[in-house]
Order: sequence, then structure tokens, then C-alpha cells
Amino acid sequence: MDPSIWESDAVELRLNPKRSVAVEGLKAFVEDELGIRAAIVLASSGSGGVAKFVVLSKAALLASARAVNALGGLTRDDIWLGNLSTFHVGGIGIHARAYANGAKVVPMPWDGWTRDGSGFLSAIDEARATLASLTPTHLWDLVRVGARAPETLRGLFLGGGRIDPALVAEAKDLGWPVWPTYGMTETASQVATSVEGNPEWLPLLPIWEARSDEEGRLWLKGAALCEGTVTKDEGPWVYHPSRDLDGWMATGDACELRGRELRFLSRLDGAVKVSGELVSLPILNDRLAELGIVGMVVAVPEPRRGNELVLVCEKGHTDAKRCFNEDLPPIEQVVRMIEVASLPRTEIGKLDRAAIEAMVCSRPH
Repeated sequence: MDPSIWESDAVELRLNPKRSVAVEGLKAFVEDELGIRAAIVLASSGSGGVAKFVVLSKAALLASARAVNALGGLTRDDIWLGNLSTFHVGGIGIHARAYANGAKVVPMPWDGWTRDGSGFLSAIDEARATLASLTPTHLWDLVRVGARAPETLRGLFLGGGRIDPALVAEAKDLGWPVWPTYGMTETASQVATSVEGNPEWLPLLPIWEARSDEEGRLWLKGAALCEGTVTKDEGPWVYHPSRDLDGWMATGDACELRGRELRFLSRLDGAVKVSGELVSLPILNDRLAELGIVGMVVAVPEPRRGNELVLVCEKGHTDAKRCFNEDLPPIEQVVRMIEVASLPRTEIGKLDRAAIEAMVCSRPH
């Protein structure tokens, strides 16, 4: 990213070039109708349906950057590997932190990852990089091939999906200086980070206040909150402010709080992470119903991608997987299909998600 972006009052859309999304009129809506300037707009990751965009002020992104720099003792002498895409908040965060303290970013193609991690390892060595960010999927690949951490690397921010403590332990044995994180697009990146490497209980960054309600939902308040989200269905663009009147934002996550430490428990909105991307199961199951397929898409744990999507349907839908996956981006496609004579249902006749998930987990691939 050009450093001048941070000094401009322009509104910038940063979108995945490989994913088609309609944005006609969005920039004008944010600038002219909402009166927002100096912001970056990101498409919210997840399944199709209603288009959703997160509006992040550049001030929020830089507030997050300064907090992360202070937490990790990051300085102008650090060298970042810019390996994450800048249409996701994780990649933008790298550039914001470097701008905030004058550090260097050495770019690397965001779509150049290979299962042996060779390009990533070579890029760190060539750049003499001291800092980088990865998702659990990336780290899983590195651990599986026994890749040892480059000597120059002093911090590896890990986020974007469920963090398995066993994976972190294996990575540490290979010398990787793993710093587990918890955050989201709406918070301009990190909310809690452990530079001590604890993958379960993460200290909140000083800029955040946090509380949970009776259902365990996490609420956040702080300088790095997004302005709000913009959606569009069939009609005009619609703006949804992120905060209530007291400045708090309700997240879609259930988390446990222990003083100023946070532990992620689960999503509350039917969404799951697949290779660091948020995927909405309710929207995928709406698609299934529209296709006339009697079944359910469920997510089951998978060591590399965090979760994998499985279609379970009643016999008679032999072409269901092909029909379902057609025109969907790879991250939202089901990887396998299970046919059963009859799907388990609840007492009132609804498909029993828990029983279907248990059925999938009990069957070998």
C-alpha cells in the first residue's frame, strides 16, 4: 500500500479482484450521503446473499496499529513481510503498523502460498524479515512439513480462525515465535493478543473495553471500532452504525472474559471460519432449499482449514454436490457429500443439526 493513503481524506474501496461483488454507487454513498471521509471500505467475508461492507476510518486503523506496535515492542527497525492481501484487514494492518512507526514492508504476492510454504520461507530469508502474519491454515502447512522458523523472525501474528493449542505447541517446537490473536474486520484488526504465545487466554489491547451479556455475546468499545456497515439487497444502499448510544458494539462471538483476558468460545450467528474466511451456514442452507435439495450443509473440524463443509442429504439427490457448488467461490463449496436414507429430525420435524454433525464426525472420509 502506498503510504500516502494514510494522509489522504479519500474513501478507498479495497476489494478482492478474484471475487465479483457489485459496488456501483457505494463510494458516493459513503462520501456524499453519509459524509464520511478518510476511510477504507472492505467487503465482509462470508457467503453470498446481501452485499455487506465494513467502513473503517483510517484513524481507527492507525489507533489499532499503534496499540499493536506498543504491545509487541515493534519499532522502525522491524521489517514486515507483506504476505497478506490488502483487501482483508489483516493485510491492511501490516501496512498501518509500518506507517505508524516507520518500519519497512517487503511485499510478497498474497496468492502465492504453496502447501510446503517454500515461497514464504524464502521471502522471509531474502527480506531478513522480523515480523509476519499467518492464518492457522498457513501455520498448519509449515508444521506438517517440519519447516523451522527463519532466524530473523521474532514475531508471528496468528489469527483469522480457530487456533488449536496443539498446533501452536508444535510450531513452537520448530522455533516459530507464535503470537496468537483474536480480532475481526469491524475492530480494525486485533482485539486481544498474546506475545507470550498463550493460544487460549489472550490479553486485551489497552484500547479496548470488553463485556459479555447473558448469552455470552462479546461487546466491545474502543477507538478502533468501525464506523458501521453498508448493505445492499434489491433496493438502495443502507447504513448500519456499529455502536449503540454508549459506544458499544455487539459482536457475533461468544467469549469468556477473565479480568483483561479473553477466550474465544464460538460464533453465535451460524458462521464458521474456513481457511480464515467467514462463511455463513444459514445462507448456504437457504441456497440448498432454493435448489430443492432435502439436506443440510454442516461444518466439521478439519486440521488444516479449521473447518470443512459437508453436504448431508437424503438419497435421490445424486447430483446435489455439483449443483450446489456451481458458481460458488471455492471457500464456500462443500468438499464432500453424504447420502442417507433418512435425515434425523427434532420432535417438531426440523432437521436436527447436532445429530447430523455427529453423524458426519463419526464417519471416516
